[in-house]
Amino acid sequence: MKKIHRIVFLIIALISVGLMAWTIVVGMSAPDSDKIADIVGMSYQYDENGNEKQDALGNPIPVVSVENGVESMGTATINQMRKSDATIYGTTLEKVKNIESKIAECEEKLADKENKAVKDAEAKIAELNAIRRRTPAQNTELANAQKVVDDFNKLPETLNELKAKATWDVNASDDDKVIALAEAEFKGIQEQVKKANEALEAKKADFDAAKQLVNDMCKVANIKVAEVEGREDYAATLDELLGAKAINAAQKRELNGIKATIAEYQKLTNERKTALDNETAYEANLPMLKEAIAQAQLDQQSIMKLGKVVFYNLVWLEILMGFAILLVFVGFALNFAQNSGGIGKTIAAAAIVVAVVGVAYFISTSHGWLDGVVLYVTNAVGQPMLDAAGEPIPFGIGNDPETRSVFGATEYMIADVSIWITYLAFAGAALAALYSSVRGIFKS
Repeated sequence: MKKIHRIVFLIIALISVGLMAWTIVVGMSAPDSDKIADIVGMSYQYDENGNEKQDALGNPIPVVSVENGVESMGTATINQMRKSDATIYGTTLEKVKNIESKIAECEEKLADKENKAVKDAEAKIAELNAIRRRTPAQNTELANAQKVVDDFNKLPETLNELKAKATWDVNASDDDKVIALAEAEFKGIQEQVKKANEALEAKKADFDAAKQLVNDMCKVANIKVAEVEGREDYAATLDELLGAKAINAAQKRELNGIKATIAEYQKLTNERKTALDNETAYEANLPMLKEAIAQAQLDQQSIMKLGKVVFYNLVWLEILMGFAILLVFVGFALNFAQNSGGIGKTIAAAAIVVAVVGVAYFISTSHGWLDGVVLYVTNAVGQPMLDAAGEPIPFGIGNDPETRSVFGATEYMIADVSIWITYLAFAGAALAALYSSVRGIFKS
């Protein structure tokens, strides 16, 4: 019998050690697991892409357990932290959603064969065109109605343009869509740089001649070519020359003749600089974007495992507590059966156990562990951290700060009662040891 007991306790010990080791390994592989609390509310569950999970009716699935609560907070926060490193992620995703929304809107309007707004506009156009002398208000009404019809007639063209921008698969994840659009935009910018270079090259001969004239006139007027941000600004120089007294009327007419050439070249130069700046920014941001998304996906997987670790550890805690309570009662029963004369001691021992649990429970209830109790994110010295408005930042699950919590009252009470039972048991053991020592001294 003793051998069976030892085997059972060995199995329990091995499971406990295994869970502890699993917790440590998963925690170490989730470097941001200590940051799963964030200002963003987690009322709903999120998938590995950071999107709200939905049921068959398209409704968001709420957070109903510790496991999916940790997973949801972790997934969304990891997405936010990692992808915020890639500055173009948020703006590009917004563009993706905007394009998809406009495509759906165009398709819906084109599918509506009895578009009431268009029919009403066409009827209004016919009605107002029949009036020979229209008032200004009627002309405005006619123009508005015509715009409604024109916009509808342009929908096929608009839809094709939008679909040309949507270079991603419809069923792709948001991450894949963002990368696809960012790469398409980068190619577009590269094309802009190419066209700007070609346009400048085409105008270079005319501009060189105009530039030479400006340089010659600068010598006549004894002025220097103006500079903006370290670059020669011939447009500003031309304006200064046209106002200079040293330049005669014939020379000013000649300068006026090249004004359009210089202005156009200056415009092309500015457009090229903007395109080059954008190209440089995308060259730096695209690799950063891909790296941030890849890292977010890795960390999300760790957070999903972390959620399961928390859940299984809580379940195991409940099993061990139940097992411990059962052993206490079995121990009392066996002691009473084997030593019926010691019923007083058995009752006293039971009373002590109940008293310890009762005191621990009483202390824990004074801490206010209730469903909906708000915890706050704290700094290193335990003070609540404040948001931009100066309000404490709530920690946990839910959009409403008044009902936001990480675990329910039951989980908090179990943890708190267990901790206080441990404290009281240590105190009792210390007192028992002290009493035994003192009693031994006096007996000797």
